[in-house]
Amino acid sequence: MEKLIKRNSTIDAFRVFAIFGVIAIHVQSNTDSAEMVGRLFAGFRVPYFYIVSLFYLIIGLKKRKDDDVNNIVNKIFYRLVVPYLAWTIIYVSLRLIKAAFFGEPSNVVFWRVLFYGDGAVQLYFIPNLLSMQAIIISIYLLLKGKLKNKLWAIVILSCVVAFLTIGILKNSFAISTGFIFVGIPLFISLAFSATFFNANERNAVNIYMGSLIIVVTTIFNIIPFSFSFFGYNYISPFMAFGILILCIGLFDQFRLPSALTSATFGIYLSHVLFLEIFEFIISQGHIILYYDLTVKLLVTFFIFLFSLTGVFIMRKSRILRFYLLGEKATDSQKVTSDLDYIVSCCRKIQYLAVPKKNQKN
Repeated sequence: MEKLIKRNSTIDAFRVFAIFGVIAIHVQSNTDSAEMVGRLFAGFRVPYFYIVSLFYLIIGLKKRKDDDVNNIVNKIFYRLVVPYLAWTIIYVSLRLIKAAFFGEPSNVVFWRVLFYGDGAVQLYFIPNLLSMQAIIISIYLLLKGKLKNKLWAIVILSCVVAFLTIGILKNSFAISTGFIFVGIPLFISLAFSATFFNANERNAVNIYMGSLIIVVTTIFNIIPFSFSFFGYNYISPFMAFGILILCIGLFDQFRLPSALTSATFGIYLSHVLFLEIFEFIISQGHIILYYDLTVKLLVTFFIFLFSLTGVFIMRKSRILRFYLLGEKATDSQKVTSDLDYIVSCCRKIQYLAVPKKNQKN
């Protein structure tokens, strides 16, 4: 009987570090030291999310004894597609409102927004991830599926090829030649390779191997030579792979609260909204910030906290939790209807608005 592999808390904990880097990339820099913060995270921030997501998908497929992947596909749809569409609507609506407020053109191309994540700067991650997940599921069905599922696999692969081809021809921000011919094969193959290192205990060999890969890839990123293909840095997938192997080796040695580690996806989706609000308040208040190292780190930290708080608030509502985070309602939320939740919120607002003297009466 195959030994059940537990979920590695160190892998999930490192997501918090990676999401901090994603926010740091999007915060401005006015000095070289502030810019170095972005460079520190540039090599692995999004690649790490790619490889970890594919890693867990492949593990899930390996555990299956048949070719029925409906549960996995449904989980991907509700976890990724539903929040992607919801946040796309939010960001596009805000862009249209902002354009109308300042009397500027919106420059919204709706088909690019819908399919290629042009609604906000960070949303490209989901279409790219979905395309790689579709390729992995198709390969699985071609190898182990019945004839009907093999035909479905061919249809899915054809859709992915069409998606990537149109992205190239239309110069989509999310799709590049280097990503298609180098990034996708590397992420899939490295994620598959990482599943053979997975274990339920601390492993020194994995720690040394992961550390060595991280050191080597970091050196390659520092030296004045471009390791890229058609603008795509192919060192990044290897760096993410090294971090993943290190986390596998450090099995459960580094733990953070699950409420925090599980919030990284929500932070990824929402942080641009909070950053835009922050910058709008700063501009309207005629406040000039000079983004040196200290200011950049402080702004990044506060945007992280605001986004995390936003995720916690969203989780209080069954509707927001499902549509904005792709998460199922908790047992306590299942007992309470959405109408009851809205009523309770209104009562809390009313309680805060009414003076204490009247409350006693």
